[in-house]
Amino acid sequence: MKPIARKTEILPKSGDQALRAMERHIDDLPLLPQVLVKILQLDPEAENYFDEFEKMAAEDPAFAVRVISLANSASSAPADPIDTIKGALARLGAGSIANFVASLSVQRVFVPREPSQIRLWKHSIETAVGAQRIAQLAPELKVNSDRAYLVGLLHDIGRFVMLEHAEPELREVEEHNWATPDELVQADIDVYTYTHSELGYLACQRWGLPDSVADVVRGHHDDLPDVITAGSLDAEVFCVQIADWLSVVVLDGLDELSEAEVEHRIRHKCLHKESAQSILPVAALCARLRDISLESERLFANLGIG
Repeated sequence: MKPIARKTEILPKSGDQALRAMERHIDDLPLLPQVLVKILQLDPEAENYFDEFEKMAAEDPAFAVRVISLANSASSAPADPIDTIKGALARLGAGSIANFVASLSVQRVFVPREPSQIRLWKHSIETAVGAQRIAQLAPELKVNSDRAYLVGLLHDIGRFVMLEHAEPELREVEEHNWATPDELVQADIDVYTYTHSELGYLACQRWGLPDSVADVVRGHHDDLPDVITAGSLDAEVFCVQIADWLSVVVLDGLDELSEAEVEHRIRHKCLHKESAQSILPVAALCARLRDISLESERLFANLGIG
């Protein structure tokens, strides 16, 4: 993939005590369960996906129970109860299963306990679903939609780390009345001199995730060129950036916004660059808003958050 330009170094200078302390917390992060790591590495579009998934899920009974429970949830509403992994896969489909696995993997490490953590989970899931739908709406970007979901889910993983070990100054950043993702980055820098994107990059490395995933997490606030190369890292970052803004300025309080206000916010906040609107027309994104919102709520409920 074509690399994207970086505005900052991966880490600030070594004398920054706050960053060193947070790095130690990253070193202490539990590794993702091996079964889930293996499942995350499967290709949902591969012919043997269901067989491999079933085989791996059998190694983790607790995980298998969660998948079967998901298939029997109210949102799936099967006529007859499902009691096998194979039946759950057939009911839910590879895409839904892959999204649930990715979300459950992160949830096993970062269990939401406080309102700020729950809000962050909601934002992360909205960004994940939004990035997936954007990849589907813009096939010319050649971004795999399941991959878009994963990087969207992980984009703010550095904030999860911060909130797990938050000190009063960090609480100020989280509770700060920031109105856009860019304002959050500036709040990070003002308080700690480094950003959640940089911490997220380190967390991805700790978990042994592919460098290409870690690079999207690190660069999801970077400026993108007007011309985006199909299949590039820029293309994945584009999907995450638009979804990030969509969650913050539109989906948060969607029911209280008029159609005109929704369109205005999408046009001037999410797709403020003309080049972005040529890739993803405003009307196309507006038409998928309700779908993104409902799918996010469904996943949120199935994970038992909130």
